[in-house]
Amino acid sequence: MAEADAFAPLPSASTPSTPNANATIGDVLRLAVGSAVVAACVHVAQVEFRFRILKEFTWTGREFAWLALGGYVAEFLVAAIPILLAITLFRRWAGLRFAATLLIALGAFSILLLFQRIHPLSQLVLALGVGSVSGAWVARDRARAKRWFSRVAVAGILALAIAGSLGGGRLSASIASEGSTAASTATSRPNIILLILDTVRASSLSLYGYTRPTTPVLDALARESTVFDAAFSTAPWTAPSHASMMTGLWASQAGADYVNPMYDSLTTVAQVLDRLGYRTGGFMANAGYAGYQLGIARGFAHYEDFPFSWWQALWSTTLSQTGSARLLLEAIRDGGRWKIKQAILHPDLRTTTVRKAEPQTAADIATHFFEWRDRVVAGDGTKPTASAPYFAMLNFFDAHAPYRSPDGFNDRFGKGRRKLDLYDGAIAYEDSIIGSIVERLRARGDLDRTVLIVTADHGEQFGEHKLNGHGNSLYLPLIHVPLLVHAPKRAPAGIRVAAIVSLRDIAATLVDLAGGEEGAIPGTSLAHAWRNDDLSKLSPVLAEAAEAVNPTKSNLTRTGPIRAMLDSAGHFIHYNNGREQLFDWRRDTSELADLAAADSASVRIAGYRARISALLGVGWPVPRRRQY
Repeated sequence: MAEADAFAPLPSASTPSTPNANATIGDVLRLAVGSAVVAACVHVAQVEFRFRILKEFTWTGREFAWLALGGYVAEFLVAAIPILLAITLFRRWAGLRFAATLLIALGAFSILLLFQRIHPLSQLVLALGVGSVSGAWVARDRARAKRWFSRVAVAGILALAIAGSLGGGRLSASIASEGSTAASTATSRPNIILLILDTVRASSLSLYGYTRPTTPVLDALARESTVFDAAFSTAPWTAPSHASMMTGLWASQAGADYVNPMYDSLTTVAQVLDRLGYRTGGFMANAGYAGYQLGIARGFAHYEDFPFSWWQALWSTTLSQTGSARLLLEAIRDGGRWKIKQAILHPDLRTTTVRKAEPQTAADIATHFFEWRDRVVAGDGTKPTASAPYFAMLNFFDAHAPYRSPDGFNDRFGKGRRKLDLYDGAIAYEDSIIGSIVERLRARGDLDRTVLIVTADHGEQFGEHKLNGHGNSLYLPLIHVPLLVHAPKRAPAGIRVAAIVSLRDIAATLVDLAGGEEGAIPGTSLAHAWRNDDLSKLSPVLAEAAEAVNPTKSNLTRTGPIRAMLDSAGHFIHYNNGREQLFDWRRDTSELADLAAADSASVRIAGYRARISALLGVGWPVPRRRQY
């Protein structure tokens, strides 16, 4: 026997490991990084397929590949910490198979979370099964598993790096070329800033008579501006409203809805201004529904939506989008012990459809805008230049739920944390940032040669018609929005325009004020209203609300799309189930008296139907959808 033992093969790297083989720190880190990279690759591939091929929203930014890689690796390394403690303290049962099973199961669970129709408990069971089988293989063939995980990690990182470079690289290349546009012919054109206050209704601004002093800056700026008292959005929520403003089309014609971006073939106002020699930059706090995926980024050489930060990386994994993980991360970032208790005592492994973004305040957006302006326009930013003008679109998100605002503005109108108080405080905060923008423009010598347009994409409801939030009706709180135009030597100062106007005409107005040709983009310049030369040219006020995804019982779009038309005579609303309403909105500002049933209203209603049908090119009555 001794002689036979002398010829036994020596242990080698290819010799199968025992099931209880000890795991080293290197083993655990390799498993964690390899599993994280696989999960990130599958996630990025799914996002690209849905967005590029299926033309669906995925609520991600251009740099998602980089962010997903960083987020998954960071989270898996954190998950590896207790595993390392276990294999150090309990070597007898916590070995290589134990570590591999847990980390591979975590990777499988991360991938399965992409398929929301599978119940989370089923996903968890499937993931543990995959982890158990894979863990046994790793323990049996340690050397081969080591090579496989190393190669997968390297290949995956390279693939994600290429994908990230293609996404972020397009942005970088655009920035580098900003100075090479047809700038030499555009030096006489004004700078243009379109500032969109997300979710801000006109009735909550002291500029429009609100009793609380929510907008002292805009109140003062109005003395140098043209203010529209009756401006209306084309949709009651972000995506279709932004798409309409950027294209000059009605909301449904632009194609943007809850799951799909706007049509690829549409020309944006940024593209028109780019051809006029403008340097273009977009800075969007509402990254989900006003990000580059919506399509409005076309024509912008520089466009910022999802921030490129470690927090955004953490939000870029499927694990972080589960209910419990969101609460834990929010508790770490913003505080709130109740969130930790809720996450632990009431575990929620379901993922949300709309990906959470790292919030950016109005001050953040203003800072990013001026960094861009100073870099591409004035070099050091200390003095005006004769370079090409710029067009910048800014989106403030602070007045959107959950109505957060810094610097004490949350408590400005009450400490009871009522939603309306928080909302008004957020508007006051945004107003203060507008003041800082105006002063910084003045200091740079830009203000007198800049067109500043302040408006909102839609409003918000706080119990009116027993409704809250937005997107669920076409009543005044959602479609009556602020509109102020500060344009020295181009728009009169200190006047209020009573004419009823649509934000559909924003795009044509920008082109007109830039000195572009009429007809370059659909719609009509709002300059006709302050010039009072031909009000009939202005677009009629038409608003549309698309059917919501998984609507609640109180959501008025639950039976299908809603269409509305508003003029000096009334406010007509048609629902997809055949219901109709008519209000004398000038006298009945709360729209409590429905006049649709009156005998005298039938002729007026028929006229509204005909106009809507002609504007949208649809037959009447419109096809009805099922009732919920």
